[in-house]
Amino acid sequence: MTRVDKYIVFSILNAILLVTVIFNTVINFYLFVLAMIVLVVICNILIKRNIINIEKQGKKYFFGVTFPQLINGFFLINYLTGMNPVRETYCFKSMISEVGSVRSHQKGKTTYVYLSGNAYEYSYMTRSLFIDYKRMMFKNQITYTFERGIFGFKIKKDVQFTFNENCLEK
Repeated sequence: MTRVDKYIVFSILNAILLVTVIFNTVINFYLFVLAMIVLVVICNILIKRNIINIEKQGKKYFFGVTFPQLINGFFLINYLTGMNPVRETYCFKSMISEVGSVRSHQKGKTTYVYLSGNAYEYSYMTRSLFIDYKRMMFKNQITYTFERGIFGFKIKKDVQFTFNENCLEK
């Protein structure tokens, strides 16, 4: 396999792991971005001091493939070692979203939910559900099943929707 082939295959693998593993991990979005920036800066310093040797790969390959693989591997281990399932139930609302440009606007329902008590306020991926909106129609209560991985991060394993009269707005 050539270097370009490896780059393509591992980039696709990293994208799949990002969507299936990291997006199901309950993490503060801003803290995650900050941690990634700090790790990139640290890796740059270690590369300049030749502690991390990337002569064969090159800097683009390291930051485009190897670094994301290390991050994905960390979250994959946490995901696979999840245990002790806990169910959490919240009332939710979904809003109408508007997308488009200046000349064309589209409005539609989204699968991003606003949880009661503003739960998981900064964990956007916990509230963003990559599902068909029809599963959510006419329902106002969500039940998450979370597990805790070996590194201590919560993992969203299952989501169920129900209708509850107590969740109706007053």
